[in-house]
Amino acid sequence: MKFLTFASSLLLISILNATNAFSQQSFQLSSKFYEASFTTGAWNGQHRFGNVFCLTFPRAPDAEALAEAMYNNNTLYFSRTAYKDMTALYVVTSTVPAGRSVDDEIENLASRNQRNVETYPTNFKQSRLKGLLGPSLVLTVRNTTQGPKGAPFPLALSISNHPDGRLSSLSVHRLFVRGDDRIEVAGLRYFKSPIGTDGEAEAVLELSSFVEAAADSLQSCTANMPPRGQEH
Repeated sequence: MKFLTFASSLLLISILNATNAFSQQSFQLSSKFYEASFTTGAWNGQHRFGNVFCLTFPRAPDAEALAEAMYNNNTLYFSRTAYKDMTALYVVTSTVPAGRSVDDEIENLASRNQRNVETYPTNFKQSRLKGLLGPSLVLTVRNTTQGPKGAPFPLALSISNHPDGRLSSLSVHRLFVRGDDRIEVAGLRYFKSPIGTDGEAEAVLELSSFVEAAADSLQSCTANMPPRGQEH
């Protein structure tokens, strides 16, 4: 299993060092880890983090739990909505370095993603989109799993390829930069039985559509809020 500290998921660090070993970012909780469990249909899916983002999670009646926490002196926000079908949606945020424009930060993240694409071409695929929150990145990762213990997905992840190359898990990521904040929406799905090439395109489309529904809601809701630091 290969462990990655995933720079494209908002961490501005080098993925590979000169010895081709994986750099590791430490994560320390700076709040309690809150988790609420839901009975069927008990949650409306609405969620907000301060003046950074808001959205309504898709398929809210199927959600089993919502977890959230702050890490690293409250510089990283993490939330996870778990569903019944071995799927979870995540929204995480962090702060853009002072003086860096939205376009510059998007290009910075894109270049870091591209290094993953070039190093692991069978696992990583990147594309770009535009929407209500401006330019954004889409990343699809084959055979993704959660990262090392204590490292919150998608701020860190690992790659665990199936011996015969089939798809055992999948993640889809949508990354935005808005004002002083990076915002990432990500979906992670595990499959009970690995999927062959004949079914992979459908699996990618299904999870991509799920993540895009969350991303569309986040854009629509968040676009109505002033960017953080510009509330007045």
